[in-house]
Amino acid sequence: MASKNKQKEASIAVKLEEPLTSESCSKIIIELIKYILFQKQQIPFSFDTLVKFQTKIKPSDRNFNSTKLLFNTLDNMTSQLSSQLHLSGCDVREVVVVIGATTVTPKFCLKLKLPGIILSSRKHVEHQHSFRKPLLSLMKSLVETPEFQEAMTVPLGLTNTFILLQKSDTNARSDYFMPKPQYNLPVHSSTCFTIQFYHEDITVDCKCDNLVRVYNDDQRELVAGLEENERDRRSCNRPEDSYLWYQSKEFVKGFKFLR
Repeated sequence: MASKNKQKEASIAVKLEEPLTSESCSKIIIELIKYILFQKQQIPFSFDTLVKFQTKIKPSDRNFNSTKLLFNTLDNMTSQLSSQLHLSGCDVREVVVVIGATTVTPKFCLKLKLPGIILSSRKHVEHQHSFRKPLLSLMKSLVETPEFQEAMTVPLGLTNTFILLQKSDTNARSDYFMPKPQYNLPVHSSTCFTIQFYHEDITVDCKCDNLVRVYNDDQRELVAGLEENERDRRSCNRPEDSYLWYQSKEFVKGFKFLR
């Protein structure tokens, strides 16, 4: 269900029936970005079509470099985002996708508010917590939101797509996500949607404990924390001013198909 106000903002609640891992969460976010890039005409074909297209063209083709850069950028974003989500001492509570020439002049923005519990992919295996079911829940909610579908039909000229994180982090500064002090997302000047992921009385009931023990029998440092229960990352009541904005050093450049 979505609620709309005068600033062209709308919120979309997405109920998750199982917990996300850091890996599945990052994959869901990147899959959503792929969908938006195509719908907002920042890439010439759907991502799956581009993957097939890339296997058939030669490096001399005029479209080769653009598609290769897109793939590399999204792969790096997936890996770096997953790393941030399972990093001890790091609480990523919001991920924002901004489409526009710069992050202060957005034409479209999408805020994803993450659930408090995100399981570490170091302790939980992919086939026990696949990203596909949560992704289906997300896409179903988006399809059933008329405001969002209407916004997807409004094309944008070729521009840039940025990823920002709002996080509280006690670790050394990331080489990929650069701090943006004093940044405020100018949502009132653009179409903006907020996706709120949430659980209801969810419990972690899986066999990952035993599975990871077997796979990492000779890597005790990777399973040192397996006996600890997963806990809400925000249960320690971090001060509000500890949450700062960070921007990925890579961004997606929109491109057209060159004949």
